[in-house]
Amino acid sequence: MMGSAEFSPCGQHRFRLDRWWSDEPRALVCMRNPSTAGADRNDPTICRLRALLQGRPGIGGFTVVNADDRIATDPRDLEVWLAGQDVATMKVMRQANLVRLLPLAKAAPVRIAAWGNLLAPGLHADRVTAALSLDGARPLHAFALTGDGAPIHPLARGRSRIPLGMPLVEWRAARSLVSTAEEG
Repeated sequence: MMGSAEFSPCGQHRFRLDRWWSDEPRALVCMRNPSTAGADRNDPTICRLRALLQGRPGIGGFTVVNADDRIATDPRDLEVWLAGQDVATMKVMRQANLVRLLPLAKAAPVRIAAWGNLLAPGLHADRVTAALSLDGARPLHAFALTGDGAPIHPLARGRSRIPLGMPLVEWRAARSLVSTAEEG
């Protein structure tokens, strides 16, 4: 398996992570917060994604993006960091993240939401969902859904653990989509 990753110059933001095993197109997987996995270093989430996606027809790898690109191995740490940012800075960072996400969503044969219950409903979640689905023009998928209807994270445990080989399910956000071009 081959890999690459794109980080900010300061190393505190990961913009994308790629793993591929063939020349077929890569699935796009969007989760909540990036981990420390890099071009040559996997973590449990990346290993699980490979197990869930390798062998699916028409998929030669995956690209991981995140709703927020700040590296945080614990989502609570991301929330603390976000709470310390001023609104203008956060708006610029999140818009730049969406701009990077759009061409990846356009190129992907399948777009998979996988943030579990970690991405709270609201304007940011709506914008991420709109970007992934190209403003509703393309379907979004999930490995499975939580009891609340959120797209399950690959590392879900217990009864929520995703069986290998399980077909993807189509997923729609509970809220109406906003356009990725909207200001606010």
